[in-house]
Amino acid sequence: MFEVKLDGVEPLAAKFDKLLEQVEALHHQMPDELVAWQRDDMRRKYPNVTVTQAGNETNAVTEIWPRSRQEGNRAARRRTFKQPKRFRLKGARIVRSFSKTILRPELFDKLNLRMTALMKKAMAWP
Repeated sequence: MFEVKLDGVEPLAAKFDKLLEQVEALHHQMPDELVAWQRDDMRRKYPNVTVTQAGNETNAVTEIWPRSRQEGNRAARRRTFKQPKRFRLKGARIVRSFSKTILRPELFDKLNLRMTALMKKAMAWP
């Protein structure tokens, strides 16, 4: 039978407690960083983030849509006025791509950089 004895366990336990506090603080910092990303990088006037908590787990979710939410209302207002007829060239087709990403890659990269920096700060060994 083996017997293991450790000296100086208290400082190590204190370091793990400090690391645990940093990770718990991350649950509050991440939704704030998501809002800051939307305001700064996406230039949203009213960022929308939904934060849900289930037990000790926190989820922050945002919705990104391809066009403005008010675009439909503008189109309805435009239809009330008489517009000149538009002619389409024969054989020309309107092609809409559903495989095109809604979020530009530059914005996604900025989000990754922000979240990675936040994680490095939270996971730093005390």
